[in-house]
Amino acid sequence: MRFLPLITFLFLIACSTPYDLKKTDPKITYVTSKPANDVKKCILDKWRLHLTNVHEEEISEGYMVRFNDTLENATVAIVTIESMGPEVNVNYYHRTNRIKLERLEEEVKACK
Repeated sequence: MRFLPLITFLFLIACSTPYDLKKTDPKITYVTSKPANDVKKCILDKWRLHLTNVHEEEISEGYMVRFNDTLENATVAIVTIESMGPEVNVNYYHRTNRIKLERLEEEVKACK
């Protein structure tokens, strides 16, 4: 029982929120002429084929797609899809180098 506070602390610092991830450098970044909604739908469709905890939300200039671990506040990867005039900026962020994420990266690139 004396290790419970330490375990709880370590668990909490391992969790990332989407906003924590956005403070890091993106792993992938690109600009596309596709509409933001089309890019969002493409990524969502691909991720939802093999992931169950994928969410979307509107942000000020477009959309954010996020993949959470089993806990809601443990975000593993996000993609921001932001309209900037006629172009759309896409940024992919993640908190781990698990093999599963290589597939996510390829799917983000495929929606270019």
